Amino acid sequence: MSEDSEKFSFGAEMGVDETQVGGWLVGAFKDGGKVVPAADLQGTSDLTKDIKIIDVDTHLTEKGDLWTSRMPASMKDRTPYMKREGAMDYWFIGDKLISPAGASVIDKDRNKRLGRLSIPRVEDIHPAAYDVKERLKFMDDLGVHAQICYPNGFASSSVSLLNWVDKDFAEELIRVYNDDRGDAQKQSGGRLLPMALLPVWDSKAMGKEALRCVEEYDVKGFNLPDRPEQFGLPTFNDDHWAPLFELCNDKEIPINFHIATGGIDGFAVTWKDLDFQKKLAVGAMLFYIGNAATLANFIVSGLLDKYPKLKIVSVESGIGWIPFLLEALEYQVDEMMPDHNMQRRPVEYFKDQMFASFWFEKIAPSKMLDLIGPDNVMFETDFPHPTALYPDPQAHLSEVLADVDPAHVRKILQENAQRCYNIEL
Repeated sequence: MSEDSEKFSFGAEMGVDETQVGGWLVGAFKDGGKVVPAADLQGTSDLTKDIKIIDVDTHLTEKGDLWTSRMPASMKDRTPYMKREGAMDYWFIGDKLISPAGASVIDKDRNKRLGRLSIPRVEDIHPAAYDVKERLKFMDDLGVHAQICYPNGFASSSVSLLNWVDKDFAEELIRVYNDDRGDAQKQSGGRLLPMALLPVWDSKAMGKEALRCVEEYDVKGFNLPDRPEQFGLPTFNDDHWAPLFELCNDKEIPINFHIATGGIDGFAVTWKDLDFQKKLAVGAMLFYIGNAATLANFIVSGLLDKYPKLKIVSVESGIGWIPFLLEALEYQVDEMMPDHNMQRRPVEYFKDQMFASFWFEKIAPSKMLDLIGPDNVMFETDFPHPTALYPDPQAHLSEVLADVDPAHVRKILQENAQRCYNIEL
């Protein structure tokens, strides 16, 4: 057993600060723990039987041969691959251990494992995490028609690749990743809709890859880091981003900001003496605040006036904070920005060009839609992540949306996502 495998095995409980690999908190991958048994799923409910639910935040795990099956043998020494080390499956480049295989807590028997980021061995994970045919079967049982898909491995954002390879090779890895995701979209008959990664460090290459994804497989959106300046890149106000924003504005393709791609690190502001599970509970919640900042920055930036058809999506951050954000921003704009004549009020920018989604929440989707607006809310499950709305999202929806106007239910579960992502059903 190598030194690395000794360091990252599961013989003992490990502290968070000493167990980070590729940004992953490896202490959360230990075996065992509490299990939520699989439910007897039967597709849609009475509430949703006539609705084609579009789940706008899920994760499609990268298979271990995603890159090795598509890259030339001459690049083998730099190509990511998956290998077991000790008790766990990891991504490697050459002999360098990069990160755990991904985040999935749904086991092969459809049970959900609590208190961890993932099940450590791929063979113990339900194949719906990474296999298209298995995912479609699972979706049918959950009563979900289509899913927006984000990465679920060490390439969770394009800039994370630069920790391991140079920019030119990272660009090649991104192209191969997007090709694989495009193939998944075609194989699924348009029911799985992966968001593309982009070489965000190169303005010209970014625009070129974005256009290629549009033309070659009709990509429905792009996944961007929410604070590019943290990675040494220009802010979104810089012309660096203009080719991408112009494309997205012209074709009305959304840019998506998924939590944990920059911004606020929820784990960095938890108390150091909390145990791992406490840090996981608080830290995961605080990630949402990063997306609140992203929406606020876009609203005051002037970019939404320059690109009036640009759509901004807050992913895996919930919706309950949105009324407060908008009310606070309305007040702050009036008090703190007397020299700036905004073309629209903050609430109008949100309603015209922004979307957000809920999953576990009960209060906001049932009690606050009149404040948020039914046209800007979508639904997600976060499958197969630790906080996934599982095993029975239909029961949750039947409870939470029982008293909501049926026309609004249809908007939230289907029509808003159709409009946002340009989906034909």
